[in-house]
Amino acid sequence: MNSHIVILLTSVLLSAPVHATTYSAEAIDAQIVDAKTNQPLEGVIVVAHWEVSRVVPSFVPIMPFVNDPRGPFQLQIMETVTDANGRFHFPAWGPLSVPPLAALGDRDPHLIFFKEGYVPWAISNGHPSTFDYSASSTRSSELNGTTIKLKKFEGDLQAYAAQFTNLSGNLNFVRNYRDDTCNWKRIPRMLGTVIKIKRSFREKLIFSALPNLDDIRQDGCGSAEEWLKDYLK
Repeated sequence: MNSHIVILLTSVLLSAPVHATTYSAEAIDAQIVDAKTNQPLEGVIVVAHWEVSRVVPSFVPIMPFVNDPRGPFQLQIMETVTDANGRFHFPAWGPLSVPPLAALGDRDPHLIFFKEGYVPWAISNGHPSTFDYSASSTRSSELNGTTIKLKKFEGDLQAYAAQFTNLSGNLNFVRNYRDDTCNWKRIPRMLGTVIKIKRSFREKLIFSALPNLDDIRQDGCGSAEEWLKDYLK
């Protein structure tokens, strides 16, 4: 092998960021209440996901690594719903391994909350860096043990439909056509609910950014309508 290539490859490997090769997460327990009445909210759909960023060598000395064109992938995805006391629980998990040049950022997990009639909400941990290779291999949520307040929406249907733009963006992580992970199957309750709402808006000729069945179809993943049928009723 050409000595210059050997030197270049060696320098790239030496400059590779050091990070954990496996990750685990602590359990998450919290309560959700109405922001105005402080009464527990039953039936809030809660999604948690831990997203892994990955890079590839660029072989350019001033910028040895660039974002992998395949994009990030999901190390773990969970979905649950609050009980009569407004409480939800995600169990601890791990360890799960990640490939070389891949790492969780230091803001995971990303949590998404939705109950029809309320303003959708999403949040991650508040650390400043989004790709900190030195962060702990055992992760926890800053919302663990807290009380979360959701605001009831006040306004007409047109204004309510506009509230879903951010929710749609937050759900994009399950619509990665660059892989065959079928991640959308992991959050059937959330997707079934928002697709039903999308249909309701459409019947009233109201636009919303929410996904529909065509948005989540992937080759090799089977029928989205069949998979979500219990939540589309």
